[in-house]
Amino acid sequence: MLTDRWKNVIKVAVVCMTVSLLSFILGARTASSPFYVFKKNPMETTLSGNKQPEPTEKIDDLEKLKPVADVMKIIKAKYVKDVNDSSLVEGAIRGMVQSLEDPYSIYMNPAEFEDFMISVNGSFEGVGISLGSDEKTGAVIVISPIEGTPAQKAGILPQDRIIKVDDVDIRGKSIDDVVRLLRGPKGTKVTLYIERPGIKNLLKFELVRDNIRLKTVAYEMLDKNIGYIKITSFDSYTSDEFNNAITELKKKGVKGLILDLRNNPGGSLYESVKVADRILGKGLVVYTEDRNKNKLEEYYSGESKLSIPLVVLVNENSASASEILAGAIQDYKAGILVGTKTFGKGSVQELEPFENGAGLKITIARYFIPSGRSIDGVGIQPNVKAELNKGLNPFLVPKEKDNQLAKALEILRASITAGR
Repeated sequence: MLTDRWKNVIKVAVVCMTVSLLSFILGARTASSPFYVFKKNPMETTLSGNKQPEPTEKIDDLEKLKPVADVMKIIKAKYVKDVNDSSLVEGAIRGMVQSLEDPYSIYMNPAEFEDFMISVNGSFEGVGISLGSDEKTGAVIVISPIEGTPAQKAGILPQDRIIKVDDVDIRGKSIDDVVRLLRGPKGTKVTLYIERPGIKNLLKFELVRDNIRLKTVAYEMLDKNIGYIKITSFDSYTSDEFNNAITELKKKGVKGLILDLRNNPGGSLYESVKVADRILGKGLVVYTEDRNKNKLEEYYSGESKLSIPLVVLVNENSASASEILAGAIQDYKAGILVGTKTFGKGSVQELEPFENGAGLKITIARYFIPSGRSIDGVGIQPNVKAELNKGLNPFLVPKEKDNQLAKALEILRASITAGR
């Protein structure tokens, strides 16, 4: 155990480190970063099996921080303005993590970590509105209300402009600021004042917050016997939603399936393995190795296997956990990959929650798909290359112009016909 004196020295040293690091900023947050594990003990500072630092090692580390402490003394004595210690500490930590030059290792303050965990868990307490910013005015507008939520039931519409939340005028505030005003415990009330195009007076909506669950799986029948499932990311509910989609499509007589993983940034490793478990049959799905080439974890699927032809759509925005699923399907020849080369994120992040509510997401390993391939920085090449027509936004492709989807349908129709 460190003495109080040494703890204070560490704290002071960390504060000092900020001086040369304030120019660093937080990198990517949740976009292409998922595929992570939780530490079982937040206070544990080394991976299981690694040697804990000896007291002499800790002293050596403190000696290395002495130049930082010297800089702090100068700042405290001579800097032209007072410096907020907590801001310096946060900036120093961000800078240390940023110096790793790894876009997936990120320090998050308590508010940022809370937002991140919402994306992990797939649920939160609030009113159910997806917000955006008006490109011309910068005003906070409604992108869409989430189906079945208090906002949708109350009649809030896309393009509604939020003016006030309760008594707080939100003009000039960021989207994150407004999100925090809208969130709150289930059963509590919040009042929104909205400006709607074509209506002169402000609209007032009194909403009761509820538990909001974000859906990551959508499905439909594209014609009489071909089903379509879109997975937007992998959160703690994805595998259940996927299983429900398969069950419902089977009731409708599905003979072939398109699994759309385009623009899927990843998410929970465990959920992607569970989806693979429903598709592949028995076998290895993915394994991970640390920096010393030691195998950390292996994940296997069970006996269950999808017994109909499968085409998987991928593109340059398919990353991380979605690549694990696509790669395993390709390795086992359980389906045909159609589209363009995937993103190529093959690293594993571990989440380290801190006592103050902040958290660290740090890269601890790389993953390998069943054939032993590491796709980090390389990606997965589809079996059938199909590019979207130039000028199309890959996130907003009308079905009638989606030639990748058209190619998937062509392959499945031929496969179903040949199967007869």
